[in-house]
Amino acid sequence: MKWQNATMPAAPLPAIAIAASSARSLVACARQSGYEAIALDVFGDLDTRAAALEQVLVGDGGLRISPERLLAALGRLRAQGGVVGWVAGSGFEAQLDLLAAAASELPLIGNNPATVARVRSPGDFLALLARLGIAHPPSRLTTPDDPQGWLSKDAHACGGWHVRRLDAGDRGAVRPGGGAYFQRELAGTPMSALFLADGEAARVVGVARQIVRPLGRRPFVFRGGVGPVAVAAEVAAQLAHIVGRLTAALALRGLNGIDFIVDVDGTVQLLELNPRPTAAINLFHDAFDVGLLRAHVLACEGRLSPLRAGCAPAVRGYETVFARAAGQVSAALVRALLDSGWCADVPAAGTRHARAEPVCTVLAHGPSVADVEARLVERRCAVLNALAWAAGLEEREERQHDEQ
Repeated sequence: MKWQNATMPAAPLPAIAIAASSARSLVACARQSGYEAIALDVFGDLDTRAAALEQVLVGDGGLRISPERLLAALGRLRAQGGVVGWVAGSGFEAQLDLLAAAASELPLIGNNPATVARVRSPGDFLALLARLGIAHPPSRLTTPDDPQGWLSKDAHACGGWHVRRLDAGDRGAVRPGGGAYFQRELAGTPMSALFLADGEAARVVGVARQIVRPLGRRPFVFRGGVGPVAVAAEVAAQLAHIVGRLTAALALRGLNGIDFIVDVDGTVQLLELNPRPTAAINLFHDAFDVGLLRAHVLACEGRLSPLRAGCAPAVRGYETVFARAAGQVSAALVRALLDSGWCADVPAAGTRHARAEPVCTVLAHGPSVADVEARLVERRCAVLNALAWAAGLEEREERQHDEQ
């Protein structure tokens, strides 16, 4: 048999497990990279279930990952074989012991738990930034004497829920410990950079503008992002320097992210390092020919993939929609969200949500950042209006039932 002018199909990649509060975006990246993905997550959204080879709910009944359920799921995957390892997404910031225990059940493809713990220890991390000469807002571990202009933060949390402004009335209430620290508030647009590291060197994948707005009494809740955004050459050089220094000092591997603000002098002020794949993968999933998650796996093996050459990528955006009131997701709304073509993280019909809990994610793409931001606003409002209509219908039906 002749194979002239024909190519043999590539051998299928092994399955990979994704563990996170919400695994959908990493599952999508796994599939684009040629992996079968097993989702271990809290929400159990319909599109995650559809994209994954298998979905296992590992929530504790709330919004946290259950140690017992996660470890049992990873132990089962180890016993059955055929799974190369697992990737950690969000949800482990406050459960560092769980990250270490899970890494002993099945190989963790990413930064080792000791590195993550070091990054999540404010004292250690701030000392590292000082030693490396990386600019960051003034930060401290003890409550400032004058709280004006200071923020209270927690390195064992994510999503901005933990960030709040101090005032004179907070001094006696704040008890720093664990991941707690204090940081000067800086004016500017919050931004992020996704980067790939091989333990020695790093390359920036893309820069995004973060969507951060108040939610109730929480002033800095992370909602999503838009990117790529262009930055000045001086800023790009500073970002490359920062991620390179952090990678060399911490032996970072795989996909990581930094949050930052550019101050009035044009200096990049580092706010946070996330030693894991971040939500920005929603924006840069086609950055590598091999696929984003394949690039992550190869980088963890010490091989840094080149960025895809060619035309500039389209601007993309994503935004989490948080419920304005407690309610329930109707079957009609689920169908509309699935059919929209611009909604992700779609819950099953009948799912109940409390006020300020995430309901779904809206997506958009377009020719410019402004265009994408406008589409996200439009789509977020459409989901919120549908939720309000459904809540009103449920209230009317309950009233009619009571009157019968």
